[in-house]
Amino acid sequence: MKISTLILEKRNRPKLVVMAGGAGTGKSYLLNQLDLGSLHLVNPDKYVEDPDSPAYNKLTPGVALANKEAEALSDEKTSFVWDTTASNSSKIKMFLDKGYDVYMVMVYTHPMIAYISNFSRNRNVPRSAVFSTWNNVYALLDTYNKMLKGNLSIFVNSRGGEFDKEVKGFDAAAKNGAAGISDYIQRYNKANDTGKSSFRQEYKMSDQEKQEFYNAVKNVDYDTDDYSEDRALKKYFTDWYRKNGVGPGDDKMNKKVASHRRSKENETVKQKNILDSIAADLYDPTFQEKLKHSTPAEIDSRIQNFLA
Repeated sequence: MKISTLILEKRNRPKLVVMAGGAGTGKSYLLNQLDLGSLHLVNPDKYVEDPDSPAYNKLTPGVALANKEAEALSDEKTSFVWDTTASNSSKIKMFLDKGYDVYMVMVYTHPMIAYISNFSRNRNVPRSAVFSTWNNVYALLDTYNKMLKGNLSIFVNSRGGEFDKEVKGFDAAAKNGAAGISDYIQRYNKANDTGKSSFRQEYKMSDQEKQEFYNAVKNVDYDTDDYSEDRALKKYFTDWYRKNGVGPGDDKMNKKVASHRRSKENETVKQKNILDSIAADLYDPTFQEKLKHSTPAEIDSRIQNFLA
Protein backbone atom coordinates (compact mmCIF):
# COMPACT_ATOMS: atom_id res chain seq x y z
CA MET A 1 0.00 0.00 0.00
CA LYS A 2 1.29 3.47 -0.92
CA ILE A 3 2.35 5.88 1.83
CA SER A 4 -0.10 8.43 0.41
CA THR A 5 -2.95 5.94 0.83
CA LEU A 6 -1.96 5.28 4.44
CA ILE A 7 -1.91 9.01 5.17
CA LEU A 8 -5.33 9.46 3.54
CA GLU A 9 -6.82 6.61 5.59
CA LYS A 10 -5.35 8.09 8.77
CA ARG A 11 -6.92 11.45 8.00
CA ASN A 12 -10.29 9.85 7.34
CA ARG A 13 -10.39 8.00 10.64
CA PRO A 14 -13.17 9.29 12.93
CA LYS A 15 -12.12 11.08 16.11
CA LEU A 16 -13.46 10.64 19.63
CA VAL A 17 -12.71 13.07 22.44
CA VAL A 18 -13.55 11.53 25.82
CA MET A 19 -14.23 13.86 28.74
CA ALA A 20 -13.61 11.46 31.63
CA GLY A 21 -13.92 11.71 35.39
CA GLY A 22 -16.13 10.85 38.30
CA ALA A 23 -19.24 12.62 39.52
CA GLY A 24 -18.66 16.19 40.69
CA THR A 25 -15.17 16.54 39.21
CA GLY A 26 -16.03 19.41 36.85
CA LYS A 27 -16.04 17.87 33.35
CA SER A 28 -18.60 20.39 32.08
CA TYR A 29 -16.57 23.27 33.56
CA LEU A 30 -13.52 22.24 31.54
CA LEU A 31 -15.48 21.32 28.40
CA ASN A 32 -16.82 24.87 28.23
CA GLN A 33 -13.23 26.11 27.93
CA LEU A 34 -12.33 23.85 24.99
CA ASP A 35 -13.02 24.64 21.34
CA LEU A 36 -15.12 21.57 20.61
CA GLY A 37 -18.43 23.19 19.73
CA SER A 38 -18.34 21.83 16.17
CA LEU A 39 -18.45 18.25 17.39
CA HIS A 40 -21.59 16.43 18.50
CA LEU A 41 -21.73 16.01 22.30
CA VAL A 42 -22.98 12.82 23.92
CA ASN A 43 -23.93 13.39 27.56
CA PRO A 44 -26.30 11.38 29.83
CA ASP A 45 -27.57 14.68 31.26
CA LYS A 46 -29.45 15.26 28.02
CA TYR A 47 -31.70 12.31 28.80
CA VAL A 48 -31.80 12.63 32.58
CA GLU A 49 -32.83 16.30 32.47
CA ASP A 50 -35.41 15.99 29.67
CA PRO A 51 -38.98 15.68 31.05
CA ASP A 52 -40.02 13.95 27.81
CA SER A 53 -37.28 11.33 28.07
CA PRO A 54 -37.99 7.84 29.48
CA ALA A 55 -34.81 8.38 31.55
CA TYR A 56 -36.01 11.63 33.12
CA ASN A 57 -34.44 11.92 36.59
CA LYS A 58 -33.13 8.35 36.26
CA LEU A 59 -29.35 8.12 36.10
CA THR A 60 -28.81 4.50 35.05
CA PRO A 61 -31.28 4.62 32.13
CA GLY A 62 -29.79 7.99 31.12
CA VAL A 63 -26.29 6.51 30.98
CA ALA A 64 -27.62 3.54 28.98
CA LEU A 65 -29.25 5.84 26.41
CA ALA A 66 -26.07 7.92 26.10
CA ASN A 67 -24.04 4.74 25.56
CA LYS A 68 -26.52 3.66 22.89
CA GLU A 69 -26.22 7.06 21.19
CA ALA A 70 -22.41 6.81 21.23
CA GLU A 71 -22.53 3.34 19.67
CA ALA A 72 -24.92 4.55 16.95
CA LEU A 73 -22.51 7.39 16.09
CA SER A 74 -19.64 4.91 15.95
CA ASP A 75 -21.55 2.76 13.45
CA GLU A 76 -21.77 5.88 11.25
CA LYS A 77 -18.08 6.68 11.84
CA THR A 78 -19.05 10.12 13.18
CA SER A 79 -16.54 12.13 15.20
CA PHE A 80 -17.92 13.30 18.57
CA VAL A 81 -17.26 14.28 22.19
CA TRP A 82 -18.34 11.86 24.91
CA ASP A 83 -18.94 13.05 28.48
CA THR A 84 -18.62 9.89 30.59
CA THR A 85 -17.03 8.59 33.77
CA ALA A 86 -14.86 6.21 31.70
CA SER A 87 -14.95 3.75 34.58
CA ASN A 88 -15.07 0.84 32.12
CA SER A 89 -11.99 0.64 29.88
CA SER A 90 -13.62 -1.94 27.57
CA LYS A 91 -16.03 0.72 26.31
CA ILE A 92 -13.12 2.93 25.24
CA LYS A 93 -11.33 -0.02 23.64
CA MET A 94 -14.47 -0.74 21.62
CA PHE A 95 -14.08 2.59 19.78
CA LEU A 96 -10.40 1.91 19.10
CA ASP A 97 -11.39 -1.47 17.66
CA LYS A 98 -13.94 0.29 15.45
CA GLY A 99 -11.21 2.41 13.90
CA TYR A 100 -11.47 5.56 16.00
CA ASP A 101 -8.60 7.77 17.05
CA VAL A 102 -9.29 8.56 20.72
CA TYR A 103 -8.10 11.42 22.90
CA MET A 104 -9.03 11.42 26.58
CA VAL A 105 -9.19 14.38 28.93
CA MET A 106 -9.23 13.08 32.49
CA VAL A 107 -10.62 15.61 34.96
CA TYR A 108 -9.31 14.97 38.47
CA THR A 109 -10.41 16.52 41.72
CA HIS A 110 -9.98 15.59 45.36
CA PRO A 111 -12.73 13.16 46.53
CA MET A 112 -14.04 15.68 49.06
CA ILE A 113 -14.34 18.39 46.42
CA ALA A 114 -16.15 15.91 44.18
CA TYR A 115 -18.49 15.10 47.06
CA ILE A 116 -19.28 18.75 47.84
CA SER A 117 -19.68 19.65 44.16
CA ASN A 118 -22.02 16.74 43.58
CA PHE A 119 -24.36 17.64 46.42
CA SER A 120 -24.33 21.35 45.58
CA ARG A 121 -26.09 20.57 42.29
CA ASN A 122 -29.86 20.26 41.91
CA ARG A 123 -29.36 16.81 40.44
CA ASN A 124 -26.87 14.69 42.37
CA VAL A 125 -25.90 11.04 42.59
CA PRO A 126 -25.74 9.03 45.84
CA ARG A 127 -22.66 9.24 48.07
CA SER A 128 -21.63 5.69 47.16
CA ALA A 129 -21.59 6.60 43.45
CA VAL A 130 -19.34 9.63 44.04
CA PHE A 131 -16.68 7.58 45.78
CA SER A 132 -16.97 4.43 43.65
CA THR A 133 -16.59 6.32 40.35
CA TRP A 134 -13.68 8.31 41.80
CA ASN A 135 -11.95 5.10 42.79
CA ASN A 136 -12.73 3.20 39.57
CA VAL A 137 -11.78 5.95 37.12
CA TYR A 138 -8.42 6.98 38.53
CA ALA A 139 -7.36 3.37 39.00
CA LEU A 140 -7.38 3.18 35.18
CA LEU A 141 -4.90 6.01 34.54
CA ASP A 142 -2.04 3.69 33.57
CA THR A 143 -4.39 1.52 31.50
CA TYR A 144 -5.65 4.49 29.49
CA ASN A 145 -2.20 6.01 29.02
CA LYS A 146 -1.00 2.75 27.52
CA MET A 147 -4.19 2.07 25.55
CA LEU A 148 -4.27 5.56 24.03
CA LYS A 149 -0.51 5.74 23.49
CA GLY A 150 -0.19 9.00 25.38
CA ASN A 151 -3.28 10.67 23.93
CA LEU A 152 -4.34 11.68 27.43
CA SER A 153 -4.33 14.95 29.35
CA ILE A 154 -5.10 15.44 33.03
CA PHE A 155 -6.78 18.55 34.36
CA VAL A 156 -6.60 18.91 38.14
CA ASN A 157 -9.62 20.88 39.32
CA SER A 158 -8.90 22.32 42.76
CA ARG A 159 -11.81 24.79 42.59
CA GLY A 160 -9.36 27.61 43.37
CA GLY A 161 -8.82 26.39 46.92
CA GLU A 162 -12.45 27.09 47.85
CA PHE A 163 -12.69 23.86 49.83
CA ASP A 164 -9.18 23.62 51.26
CA LYS A 165 -10.57 23.38 54.82
CA GLU A 166 -12.78 20.42 53.94
CA VAL A 167 -10.00 18.76 51.96
CA LYS A 168 -7.65 18.97 54.94
CA GLY A 169 -10.34 17.55 57.20
CA PHE A 170 -10.94 14.66 54.80
CA ASP A 171 -7.22 13.94 54.47
CA ALA A 172 -6.78 13.89 58.23
CA ALA A 173 -9.73 11.51 58.56
CA ALA A 174 -8.34 9.31 55.77
CA LYS A 175 -5.36 8.43 57.98
CA ASN A 176 -7.83 6.14 59.77
CA GLY A 177 -9.00 4.57 56.52
CA ALA A 178 -12.63 3.89 55.66
CA ALA A 179 -13.83 4.32 59.23
CA GLY A 180 -12.26 7.77 59.47
CA ILE A 181 -13.70 8.92 56.13
CA SER A 182 -17.18 7.61 56.96
CA ASP A 183 -17.16 9.40 60.30
CA TYR A 184 -15.96 12.64 58.69
CA ILE A 185 -18.65 12.50 55.95
CA GLN A 186 -21.35 11.76 58.51
CA ARG A 187 -20.33 14.81 60.57
CA TYR A 188 -20.07 16.97 57.44
CA ASN A 189 -23.55 15.92 56.27
CA LYS A 190 -25.09 16.69 59.64
CA ALA A 191 -23.41 20.09 59.92
CA ASN A 192 -24.38 21.09 56.37
CA ASP A 193 -27.72 19.28 56.01
CA THR A 194 -26.59 17.50 52.87
CA GLY A 195 -25.81 14.04 51.50
CA LYS A 196 -29.23 12.96 50.15
CA SER A 197 -29.39 12.10 46.47
CA SER A 198 -31.94 13.82 44.24
CA PHE A 199 -32.48 10.46 42.54
CA ARG A 200 -34.25 9.13 45.62
CA GLN A 201 -37.86 8.65 44.65
CA GLU A 202 -40.78 6.94 46.32
CA TYR A 203 -41.69 3.77 44.50
CA LYS A 204 -44.79 4.45 42.40
CA MET A 205 -47.84 2.40 43.36
CA SER A 206 -51.55 2.87 42.76
CA ASP A 207 -53.79 3.58 45.75
CA GLN A 208 -55.08 0.01 45.53
CA GLU A 209 -51.56 -1.40 45.46
CA LYS A 210 -50.56 0.73 48.46
CA GLN A 211 -53.54 -0.53 50.44
CA GLU A 212 -52.76 -4.15 49.56
CA PHE A 213 -49.07 -3.63 50.38
CA TYR A 214 -49.64 -2.14 53.84
CA ASN A 215 -52.09 -4.94 54.64
CA ALA A 216 -49.48 -7.46 53.48
CA VAL A 217 -46.61 -6.15 55.64
CA LYS A 218 -48.42 -6.18 58.98
CA ASN A 219 -46.54 -9.34 59.94
CA VAL A 220 -43.32 -8.52 58.09
CA ASP A 221 -40.37 -7.19 60.07
CA TYR A 222 -38.80 -4.52 57.90
CA ASP A 223 -37.36 -1.06 58.42
CA THR A 224 -39.75 1.52 56.99
CA ASP A 225 -37.15 4.25 57.56
CA ASP A 226 -34.55 2.48 55.43
CA TYR A 227 -35.03 3.94 51.93
CA SER A 228 -33.47 1.08 49.99
CA GLU A 229 -35.20 -1.63 52.03
CA ASP A 230 -38.59 0.06 51.79
CA ARG A 231 -38.25 0.57 48.04
CA ALA A 232 -36.99 -2.97 47.40
CA LEU A 233 -39.88 -4.54 49.32
CA LYS A 234 -42.48 -2.36 47.61
CA LYS A 235 -41.10 -3.22 44.18
CA TYR A 236 -41.04 -6.94 45.00
CA PHE A 237 -44.63 -6.87 46.26
CA THR A 238 -45.94 -4.75 43.38
CA ASP A 239 -44.31 -6.87 40.66
CA TRP A 240 -45.81 -9.99 42.23
CA TYR A 241 -49.21 -8.37 42.72
CA ARG A 242 -49.44 -7.09 39.14
CA LYS A 243 -48.56 -10.51 37.78
CA ASN A 244 -50.69 -12.67 40.07
CA GLY A 245 -53.43 -10.40 41.42
CA VAL A 246 -52.42 -11.21 45.00
CA GLY A 247 -49.38 -10.57 47.16
CA PRO A 248 -46.55 -13.10 47.63
CA GLY A 249 -47.42 -13.84 51.29
CA ASP A 250 -45.57 -13.35 54.59
CA ASP A 251 -42.98 -16.07 54.05
CA LYS A 252 -41.76 -14.76 50.71
CA MET A 253 -41.87 -11.16 51.91
CA ASN A 254 -39.70 -11.98 54.94
CA LYS A 255 -37.27 -13.86 52.70
CA LYS A 256 -37.07 -10.80 50.46
CA VAL A 257 -36.18 -8.62 53.45
CA ALA A 258 -33.46 -11.09 54.49
CA SER A 259 -32.12 -11.26 50.92
CA HIS A 260 -32.02 -7.47 50.65
CA ARG A 261 -30.15 -7.16 53.95
CA ARG A 262 -27.54 -9.69 52.82
CA SER A 263 -27.03 -7.69 49.63
CA LYS A 264 -26.73 -4.50 51.65
CA GLU A 265 -24.12 -6.09 53.90
CA ASN A 266 -22.11 -7.06 50.83
CA GLU A 267 -22.43 -3.51 49.50
CA THR A 268 -21.24 -2.15 52.86
CA VAL A 269 -18.11 -4.29 52.62
CA LYS A 270 -17.58 -3.12 49.03
CA GLN A 271 -17.92 0.54 50.04
CA LYS A 272 -15.46 0.04 52.91
CA ASN A 273 -12.91 -1.35 50.47
CA ILE A 274 -13.45 1.61 48.15
CA LEU A 275 -12.89 4.13 50.94
CA ASP A 276 -9.80 2.25 52.11
CA SER A 277 -8.50 2.39 48.53
CA ILE A 278 -9.16 6.14 48.32
CA ALA A 279 -7.37 6.71 51.62
CA ALA A 280 -4.37 4.76 50.32
CA ASP A 281 -4.26 6.73 47.04
CA LEU A 282 -4.28 10.09 48.83
CA TYR A 283 -1.10 9.11 50.69
CA ASP A 284 0.55 7.22 47.83
CA PRO A 285 3.31 9.33 46.17
CA THR A 286 3.22 7.01 43.14
CA PHE A 287 -0.46 7.80 42.56
CA GLN A 288 0.05 11.51 43.11
CA GLU A 289 2.90 11.52 40.59
CA LYS A 290 0.47 10.36 37.88
CA LEU A 291 -1.57 13.55 38.24
CA LYS A 292 0.46 15.66 35.83
CA HIS A 293 -1.69 18.75 35.46
CA SER A 294 -2.25 20.60 32.18
CA THR A 295 -3.99 23.95 31.81
CA PRO A 296 -7.18 24.29 29.74
CA ALA A 297 -5.19 26.18 27.07
CA GLU A 298 -2.58 23.41 26.88
CA ILE A 299 -5.27 20.73 26.67
CA ASP A 300 -7.15 22.63 23.96
CA SER A 301 -3.97 22.99 21.92
CA ARG A 302 -3.27 19.26 22.09
CA ILE A 303 -6.86 18.42 21.15
CA GLN A 304 -6.83 20.77 18.17
CA ASN A 305 -3.64 19.09 16.92
CA PHE A 306 -5.31 15.71 17.47
CA LEU A 307 -8.36 16.77 15.44
CA ALA A 308 -6.39 18.35 12.62
